[in-house]
Amino acid sequence: MGGVRLSRRHLLTLPLALMLGPVADVVANGESRRRSTYEIEVDILYNALRYRLVGGIDELVDRASGRYEVRLEGEGTGFANRGESSGVLRDGRWVPLHSGSWVHIAGRDGTLDITYDHDRRVARYRSRSETFFLGRLRVVDDVVPIPAGIHIDDMASAFLNHADGRWRAEPGGNLETRMVRRQRDRREGLEEISGTRRAEIVPVTLKLTTDAASSKRIALLDLTRFSSWALEDKPAQIVFSADGRPEVITSRLMFGTLLTIRFAAR
Repeated sequence: MGGVRLSRRHLLTLPLALMLGPVADVVANGESRRRSTYEIEVDILYNALRYRLVGGIDELVDRASGRYEVRLEGEGTGFANRGESSGVLRDGRWVPLHSGSWVHIAGRDGTLDITYDHDRRVARYRSRSETFFLGRLRVVDDVVPIPAGIHIDDMASAFLNHADGRWRAEPGGNLETRMVRRQRDRREGLEEISGTRRAEIVPVTLKLTTDAASSKRIALLDLTRFSSWALEDKPAQIVFSADGRPEVITSRLMFGTLLTIRFAAR
């Protein structure tokens, strides 16, 4: 599947971040099938621009053969997305083989396609996106080496590892992994820079805490490595359900932007 990144990169991570919300679970023949719904709300320029979509997620995990597939699709007014991730169980962890996503918002389109070759230890990253306000084009077609001895995830494999207890906290209490992304120019937050870019592998850290009111587990995620609209002092917040899957994701971004993603069983 072709995928997408949102015009502005703060929505780049949406499709894969959505893939593992709370769901109804059906197990048959060794396969676990899950279904859920999700809702995305994006308020930009302090509610001057508002976008909303609803969609469904289908997940199949075959732990006997060590394979998983996740697909999602959502639609709203001027806002739509699709995404998929597939992978295998390797050395005791779920690892992605392919990630794809597509997003359309406010007349802007973007695609993202990543393939992972764990035997050759390389990842092929291809994307095409348009900046939100001026529609300037950003393109990546690059191959990056995967260093030996590291774990690499996409968002789907990361949260599947978390739900299965395969993603364990480091001695400091944080969850750490690595992901592939487009190299970011620090000027992108205020300038809609276009052109051809490279890809890179970056560390990703989830800082774990507990909500005092609900006693639910919470993770704080710095999005500045992934989003040109992200703010260093405003990490995204992920609230986990009892089964270790995201329940609500919220993020405050530049230009008075608030992103909220909610999940529910269906």
